Amino acid sequence: MAEKRDAERTRNRLLEVATREFALHGYEGARVTRVVRAARVTARMLYHYFGDKEGLYVAVLDSVYAQIRDGERELFLSSGDASEALERFVTFTFDFFQENDIFVRLTQGENLMAGRHIKQSRMIQDMSKPLITTLDALIARGVAEGTFREHVDAMQLYVSIVAISAHHINNMHTLSAVFGFDLSAEDWIRARRAHAVSMVLRYVGAKERD
Repeated sequence: MAEKRDAERTRNRLLEVATREFALHGYEGARVTRVVRAARVTARMLYHYFGDKEGLYVAVLDSVYAQIRDGERELFLSSGDASEALERFVTFTFDFFQENDIFVRLTQGENLMAGRHIKQSRMIQDMSKPLITTLDALIARGVAEGTFREHVDAMQLYVSIVAISAHHINNMHTLSAVFGFDLSAEDWIRARRAHAVSMVLRYVGAKERD
């Protein structure tokens, strides 16, 4: 039992260090030698747990996507008032992107590589697909309650929520320079969060809560 716990701790330490390494340097710039040195393990141990650099990177993607999917499940979107649940989902998504720079960096990098590695992860697909089913059921509940105007496409809605939650982060420096306005300012971020909630609720035809 102790040996199993030690192995799990070693694997988790490697994963934690590798997550920072890939987020900071990207897939091509990341170095296995830096990972094993920072994790205080041998390269042989890394290859034992993850196979190779690509296997380690896919495991990192699995780990960071599990964080957002776990957080979404904890929102309990399948019950309660539909408008309140949708608002909760939008604010969670907005805050997750705002507070998780590593997730943003990793997804930016993977998009630059045309999703080459994430396509290999069955785990990410399996834990992500239920979200759209849950959102679709939430929308249907809102329509049945008379809270939402119509049954909008759940996938379209999710992509829109991600867009209004992340676009200002992905383009913060260029937008700030072009318009001479600091998009990282706390007051502006709070206003953007409220704007995101308002846009989504208005789109589905729901009244905003006080």
